Amino acid sequence: MEQSTKLNHLIETLLSEIRKYGISEVSMEQYQVVCNGILKFATRKGVEAYSDALINEYIIMVKRRCDEGDICPEYMRFQKRVVRMLKSLTTGEYVDFSAASSRKKYKVSDETAHLVMDILDENKLVGEAKVEMDIVIRHFFFYAEYHKISMCDISDDFFMEFLTSEMPKTNQGSIGRTLRGIKYISSYLKSHGRSDLILDFNQLKIKTGSVKMIPPYSRDEITKILEAIDRTTPEGLRDYAILLIGFETGLRGVDIRTLCLSDIDWKVGKVKIRQCKTSEPLVLPLSGRVMNAIADYILKGRHECGHKEIFLTIKKPVRPMDKRYYPFTGIITKYSDRAGVELKPMRGFHSLRRTFATELSMAGVPLETISQLLGHKRIDEDKPYLSYNLEQIAFCSMGFEEIPLENGLYVSLSSV
Repeated sequence: MEQSTKLNHLIETLLSEIRKYGISEVSMEQYQVVCNGILKFATRKGVEAYSDALINEYIIMVKRRCDEGDICPEYMRFQKRVVRMLKSLTTGEYVDFSAASSRKKYKVSDETAHLVMDILDENKLVGEAKVEMDIVIRHFFFYAEYHKISMCDISDDFFMEFLTSEMPKTNQGSIGRTLRGIKYISSYLKSHGRSDLILDFNQLKIKTGSVKMIPPYSRDEITKILEAIDRTTPEGLRDYAILLIGFETGLRGVDIRTLCLSDIDWKVGKVKIRQCKTSEPLVLPLSGRVMNAIADYILKGRHECGHKEIFLTIKKPVRPMDKRYYPFTGIITKYSDRAGVELKPMRGFHSLRRTFATELSMAGVPLETISQLLGHKRIDEDKPYLSYNLEQIAFCSMGFEEIPLENGLYVSLSSV
């Protein structure tokens, strides 16, 4: 089986099973990035089929990157987890979602173990999120039991001691996850009679390092991707319309996914929606190119059915495109690969929104107009989308016009 299994088909199956497992959209992007990396590694090796030898080479490369400081140890462990899940598909029908070892790293008393489960259940955690938080919460109570701190003696100071003294030594790279666990524990204890706990850990924010900005797609890349789509098939007609809408309107994937037939005004060439993220109304113009693409799909590729959503699955039973099983990032990744467009980490369907804003910015469209087209409430929300036009970014900065200047260097300059 191993020698006859194509790696790209195996990865498609893996990602589909991960979505069915209930992984969040943010985590799905991380799985997608790792899988893209594996495919890219195989392509460089000139290999299409899965093999243990190929995967072992990939892990060696990942370990080397970790040793050189290119990636953190936790990200290396995550990549090894994805590889283990992928390998499980070659030996069985199901993906192995279990931890690498069933042995509990932080052993606590039976009474505390029941408390941990109560906290997890009260927060309705399931799947991978439950597994991760189980480790974090048990770690906290293991630390408390080690120092002989009873439930009644856990204080705000002890929470802070755990965060500042224990975590930097034992869980480097996962402070954000740990802070979520602390919030769950603190909230649970407060709601079960611990009125002496005052600190609101929801107010704590993780200070992160600078983030490398992911460039948008260029117009040339978008052209190549669109040209790589076979528009003689229903799937090609649908995918072409989806990608073109994303590029020419900047709509979020979730809004395209829920776009209904009644949302389009064909006479005036506009689309009217209520944004899923903000619940705010948004009206955008549609070009003739976009309307033709949507019309071609509706008339030639879309199944006749009672669903109000425009974009539906191809195979029966026909239904709207659930984001867990039909991610739009998977669509653009597929056609990027066919078109020979580089698969850059973290660059996916949402990058079309940045491409849309960047194109407008470079064309000199006023920032206020771009902000309205993106459906933003505040101009400062546009900063991430204008990272390649410093002149436009400057409009997001605060000036001194509303600030009284009485002393200092800028007093003499304010009258100039």
